[in-house]
Amino acid sequence: MQNDIYLNIVKGLGLNNIYFGIFGGLGLFLFGMKIMSEGLQKIAGKSLRRILGLLTKTTIGGLLVGAGVTAIIQSSSATTVMLIGFVQAGLITLRQSVGVIFGADIGTTITAQIIAFKIHKFALPAIGLGVFLYSFIPRKNVKYMGQIILGFGLLFFGLSVMTSVFAPLKSDPAFQQLFVTFSGNPFLALLTGAILTMVIQSSSATVGITMTLAGVGLLDFTAAFAVILGDNIGTTITAQLAALNANITAKRTAWAHTMIKVIGAAYMLPLLFVRVDGKPVFLFLVNLVTPGNVWIGENIERHVANTHLFFNLINCLLLIPFTGAIVYLVTKMVRGEVEVIEHGSRFLDERMIVTPEIAIGQSKKEIVRMLRYAEEQFNFSLQSIHVEKHRDRERLFEKIRRREEVVNLLEREISSFIIKIDQQSITEEQSRTTAGLLHLIHDVERIGDIAENVMDLMVLKEEENIKFSEVAIKEIRTLSDYVRLAVSLTIEAFEKWDKNIAHRALEIEGKVDATEQQYRDNHIKRLGKAACDPTAGVVFLDILSNLERTGDHAHNISKKILEINSFA
Repeated sequence: MQNDIYLNIVKGLGLNNIYFGIFGGLGLFLFGMKIMSEGLQKIAGKSLRRILGLLTKTTIGGLLVGAGVTAIIQSSSATTVMLIGFVQAGLITLRQSVGVIFGADIGTTITAQIIAFKIHKFALPAIGLGVFLYSFIPRKNVKYMGQIILGFGLLFFGLSVMTSVFAPLKSDPAFQQLFVTFSGNPFLALLTGAILTMVIQSSSATVGITMTLAGVGLLDFTAAFAVILGDNIGTTITAQLAALNANITAKRTAWAHTMIKVIGAAYMLPLLFVRVDGKPVFLFLVNLVTPGNVWIGENIERHVANTHLFFNLINCLLLIPFTGAIVYLVTKMVRGEVEVIEHGSRFLDERMIVTPEIAIGQSKKEIVRMLRYAEEQFNFSLQSIHVEKHRDRERLFEKIRRREEVVNLLEREISSFIIKIDQQSITEEQSRTTAGLLHLIHDVERIGDIAENVMDLMVLKEEENIKFSEVAIKEIRTLSDYVRLAVSLTIEAFEKWDKNIAHRALEIEGKVDATEQQYRDNHIKRLGKAACDPTAGVVFLDILSNLERTGDHAHNISKKILEINSFA
């Protein structure tokens, strides 16, 4: 009766054509999954990202976090993309990421379990309720809940449409032949599942389609499981795509995901030919623990969902002891040196706050680290100006981004630490020192921001195919050298707490200002003689401006060093 209702809807929409029904139902399913996942992430996304970053210190911890996060947001793809981001940022290691992958593989099976409840009759009411909550209730959390309910409704409506379209095909000779082909050739079914999932980039959609085909009798239990195995391999394409422009560790994480799935399919597929009582041994065991007898067509959707769940559970239990071996293999597969950047503070110790002088010394050491990272950012941005190949420039940009994350994190941690020092009983001299340090770290962070500004200008230059003249390139090099020297001397002055070096840095910054003004005047003259492309000129002037501002921040730091009483 329920399927007849959806079939009438399909016909009413003019979707008598089988392909319209399939693609329309699949589109509804995918769109429902997308907005449902987005709604779940809006409600819990930030908290889950923090949990994912903090609680992955062990493989088991990573597994539990990966399973929990994926079960909540209903998207292993979202979890793996977040994971790639954390690995690329250096927040978690390759080994820790493998644990999260195992967990995500288990968590993603929840979608199939929900689908197996066959609550299609609630699809249209859910759509209506979801639209009402999302459109007419102003509270954010209620809107997000509406988005989630709407997503569920569209998901089940899409499944119902596909079920209604697939059901009459049982008597179609072409589909009967497909049934026979897949049943006799599990490898072909596996390949089909992998390709389908790679194309639509949703393992949940492939599992949903498989359960629908099995439910209407177009796939038997054996063929359905083979498709599920292929789906598990195909879903790793998301991580591979996310890691295309990522660093080496992120690429290794993506390949670890693929390897885990391929190994699982490699030992599970042959088990389809090992039989107990004439049935494949794994499927025989699944049938034992699942209500209904699947061999006579009972509750096949739940059986298919359970194969998805049990496969990932067994694969996890078998492979998790070999995490080290998996890490070793992907390290050999994806060769290259990994740049290790230590996130967070190294010298700050909360216990030392009660001894302000020591705590201030720790703050200075941490600021030196922050300065070094900001200097590296700036130098990489200068290198990107003169690099021709897109790939080489992207590598420099990645180094800039990674250091920007560290600099921003250090600014927050150092500021918080210094504020806590201020809350102690400290001398007037110590108070002036902490105040100076708080002002100073802002200038350090701004140097890092300017490096990103230059990076953005280089992206614009490449997109617009802008070329600088030889004169402009020479002037940029000259000004860059002055600014680089000013920054270097400033860091040295701070590290050695040497006022003579600080004075030298101030002198260099004076040359930066004069040189920048001279080159700006030169450029205006070239424009007047039509010897320079105006578009290139805009980018050129912006680069000069950013270089000059970097010099200003170095000047501020050097000046603050001289102002701090404890320096004298």
